Amino acid sequence: MKWFVVKGFEFKSVKLNQRLPNGWGNGYVAVPPSHPLWGVDYNNVDQIDVHGGLTYSEMNDVPGLFVEFPEIPTNYWVFGFDTKHWDDTEEKWPKEAVEAETKRLFCQLMDIEIGGL
Repeated sequence: MKWFVVKGFEFKSVKLNQRLPNGWGNGYVAVPPSHPLWGVDYNNVDQIDVHGGLTYSEMNDVPGLFVEFPEIPTNYWVFGFDTKHWDDTEEKWPKEAVEAETKRLFCQLMDIEIGGL
């Protein structure tokens, strides 16, 4: 899976490896330290609207935490959502839908970067 880089932002969709019925995967967007939401826990972010809400936020500095994330700088803050909610299935959340939702998350974070909080 490849990260897409736009103006210092990074975004990616990651395939889930599990046995339970869920959507295709998760979406993540990594923001640089200059972003207004850098370092903010996802539970404290009200400005973002993604499927199921944000379910992840961490700095990308823990070696081995996410083997999918080695190509982004360790000082970037990563936000994410998942498709492991009640009634999520791969039919309702195929790869294309997860990628589109990840891009929507990216656009919202970009709007906050441009317009501030």
